[in-house]
Amino acid sequence: MSENLSYVKAKSVDFEEICKLPQDAEELFYMFPKAIYPLTSSQLESAVKNRFDSTVILHDNVIVGFANFYEVNPNKYCSVGNVIVNSNFRNKGVGEFLIKTMEKIGIEKYNVSEIHLSCFNTNLKGILLYTKLGYKPYEVEKRFDQNNKLFALIKMKRIL
Repeated sequence: MSENLSYVKAKSVDFEEICKLPQDAEELFYMFPKAIYPLTSSQLESAVKNRFDSTVILHDNVIVGFANFYEVNPNKYCSVGNVIVNSNFRNKGVGEFLIKTMEKIGIEKYNVSEIHLSCFNTNLKGILLYTKLGYKPYEVEKRFDQNNKLFALIKMKRIL
C-alpha cells in the first residue's frame, strides 16, 4: 500500500474532503476535541490557521489522512495533532506513513530531535499505533468532553 501513498501540504480546497474523514462524534473528538460533529470546513479552517504544516496523505490522489503540528519548538520538538485516517484505509499502513511523514517534516524543516503527540485513553487503536512506532507516555492529563465525560489524555513522545 505505501507505494501508492504520497503527501502534500493541505490546501483550503481540501477541507471539504478532510471533513468527511471523521465518521462519528467519537472519531472527531479523537481528531479535534473542540470541534462539534459533523466537522465543517469553517471549524477546520479556524483550527488550521493556528497550526503548522497541515498535511494530507494521498492514495492514488485521494485524501486518506490528515495531520498537522499544533506546537513547533525549532531545534527541540514538534507536537502532532488533528490526526485522522480514512476508515477504509486503517490497518493498512496509512497511519504509520502519516506519522512518519510528520516526523520527516519536523526533522527537515525544524531540525527537531523529538516528536510529541497526545492520545485519549479510549482511543485504543491510536495508542497501539503510537507505541508500535516507538512513542512512550510521559504525562497524563485530565480532560472532559463536551458532555462533561472524563478522559485521560496520554501525552507521548518519541526521541528521533
